Order: sequence, then C-alpha cells, then structure tokens
Amino acid sequence: MRRLIPPLVAAFLLSSCLSGPSHVGAASPREGTPITLGVKHTFHSTVLGEERGFLVYLPPGYDTSSERYPVLYLLDGDAYFHHTTGVVRFLAESHRIPRMIVVGVSNTDRTRDFTPPVLAGFRRPGDTSQRTVAELRPTAGGAERFLRFLEEELAPRIESRYRTQPYRILVGHSLGGLFAVHTLMNHPRSFHAYVAISPSLWWNGNELVNGAVRSLERLPPQERFLYMSMGDESDDMLEPIQRLARTLEQARPERLVWRYSFLANDHHGSTPLRTLYDGLEALFEDWRISEPIMRAGDLEKVEANYVRVARRLGYEVRPPEELLSRMGYHLLESGKVDAAITVFRRNVELHGDSPIVHDGLGEALEAAGQLDAALECYTLAIQRGIQTDRVHPAFQQHLERVLRKLALQQKEEGARGPEDAAPSP
Repeated sequence: MRRLIPPLVAAFLLSSCLSGPSHVGAASPREGTPITLGVKHTFHSTVLGEERGFLVYLPPGYDTSSERYPVLYLLDGDAYFHHTTGVVRFLAESHRIPRMIVVGVSNTDRTRDFTPPVLAGFRRPGDTSQRTVAELRPTAGGAERFLRFLEEELAPRIESRYRTQPYRILVGHSLGGLFAVHTLMNHPRSFHAYVAISPSLWWNGNELVNGAVRSLERLPPQERFLYMSMGDESDDMLEPIQRLARTLEQARPERLVWRYSFLANDHHGSTPLRTLYDGLEALFEDWRISEPIMRAGDLEKVEANYVRVARRLGYEVRPPEELLSRMGYHLLESGKVDAAITVFRRNVELHGDSPIVHDGLGEALEAAGQLDAALECYTLAIQRGIQTDRVHPAFQQHLERVLRKLALQQKEEGARGPEDAAPSP
C-alpha cells in the first residue's frame, strides 16, 4: 500500500526544505552584485627571478561540484583575458567544448619571454633601419627559461590548487604565437594543444618552419593539436606560415592534428578573438552531439561518443550535465517518459552534486505517476540547492505541485474506503 503523507508532515517537509528566504530565488543575483571574471594572483618566480602575476577564471559551478577541468594557459593574459573567458564560457554552455579553467599569464618583458635566442646578425625582412633584431630587441631570447617557469612553477601551482584534468592548452598571439610553435616543435610534451594566433614565424629567418619536419618526429604517443591563423598581414608574416602549412600537408606527421586559417578580413590586432573561437571549436569538434542523436535521446550513442573523446584526450570524459538535461526534457516533451527517466537517472549518477539533475528526474517520475519517488527527488533538489546556494524558484513550485497531487490521491482513497475487504467469518 502506498505511503500516506499527513498534511502536517507535508507542511513541515516543505517549510524545512525552504527555510530562510535567502535561499529561494538564489539563482537570481541581488541588485548591485559585482560580476567577477576571475581573480589575480602573484608569486615570486625563482626561475625568472622576479614577481609574476597571473589571472584565474573558474567555470560556473566550480565551487559546488567535484568536477575536474582542462586548463587553458593564455599568454598576454592581461590583454586577452576578458574575451577569452567569454568565449570559453559561451562555447561550453553551447555544448561545443568542455568547461575549462583559464589561466592568463601577465607580462613583464614579453619580448624576452616569448622569443628563442636571436641569430647573430639577423635582420627582420622589410626592416629599413638596417639594425639587427638583437640591436632592436636587446632582451630577446628567453623562451626556454620562460617555458621552465610555466612547466616547473606556474602549472604545478595551478594543478595543486585547483581541480584540473591532465590536459593543457597553450594560446599565444604574435610573439606569443611564435612561442607556442617553438614549444610544440621543441618541447611537445609540455602542452597537449597549441593555438598560434598570427605567429611571428619570421623570427631567425623562418628557423622553426625550416626545421618543422625534423622537430615533429619527436611528438609523443598521445595526439597533439595545432591551430594556426593569420590575418591580411605583411609578406614576412604570411610567407612563413603558408610555407609551414604546405610542409605539414606534404609531411602529414603522425600524431599531429593541425589546421591553418587565413582570415582575409582581419589584421594583426583583430585575429585573436576569431581564432580563439574557431581554434577551440576545431580542437573539440568531436565534443558536440548532433541534433538528431540528441533529439532521439540515444543515450548509448552519446556515451560511446564521449568514450572516444576520452581516448583521444587522455582523461575521463563524462556526458555533460546540460546535454543530458536537454535530452531528457526533449524526450519528456515528446511523450517518451520511460526513456526520459533513463536519461535523467544517468544524469543523477554522473552529476549528483547538482540540484538541477534531481529536479529533472523528479519531473520525469511525476509524469510517470510515480509521485512518491518524484517527491523524494524534488526534496533532494532543494536540499542540494541549499547546500550549493543554487535553489531555483521552480524547485519550490514542483515540490508544492506534487504534494497537492499526493494530498488529492489520499483524499480520494479515503473517500472510496477499504478495497477488497475480506468477508466476515
């Protein structure tokens, strides 16, 4: 026989779950709440012998989950942090890339840090001053030491303080793009993916381009990714990257996936935003689930897709919470209640810290007429929401609705009286 809920117990359950007006509607920010993009930190670098700053962006829900995230290391961090965090968040919430941590590396002397040592007597093509690059950029040549700073000091600091996946992405523009290509060619194990935006490959007479094939023979077993771009720029910028693209096309190095994009409508300063968006999409092109699979609610195909993604990236990847929620609600709206319950249950298994997943399962169970089970899910959604300060007003509405249904059922059962009563002896 189904468990009955006396009215006083139901009222206590509702009030205890929703106690304190500060929780209800917590999903809506209070008036005047600051919008925070990240936090700035500094520490003394022993490798570089100076104070170094960096900015950290954490994805939404970081503080209330146990998820781990890949890390994007952004050179020229102060200049590009704002648009980078915006692109990363937008693409993640559109289910096109995973959520990730962004670390913006602040500059002190970018010419020193991003460039390999200058060849003696080298002059930049087209420079009419007749002065050597060493004369024009006297601090240049510290790329190797800067890479040591990233590998030995900054990355360990990030990975010890934050929940990270063993997957690093390096993004650099101009001389930062030169540094990204230099690192891939000479230290490919340092990062897993490289986005080189308008890279200054003219450095040292196209040295990196000339030695590309030999350098890429040292790639590690796990796949590496390179995305390069160039705007409508001078010949000394265009020629080497075009030659590198032709070289890679002919050599087809194993274990390297690469793309090159010529941005005809962009100049040197405008390429970063478009390149970052396109480059991250290309890196995670297999992250997306096609609309037909999503609408069909084909959980088996979704799970299989992320197994393949995990194999490529080298770390565990689970179907995202938002994607499974979207699948479940589409199935529910299509009248496929049992399939929706299966998807929502899987979402609870994978993302049980989130109140949203329990509320979704509650809606599916309620649609199936399993009101007691739905009540438990709605209660748990509110409890999780209170714990994480993520209670949405809909949680209260759903709980009140199922309590009304249960009360009505109890009333109807009481009016009918005992059923199938045994005859008197």
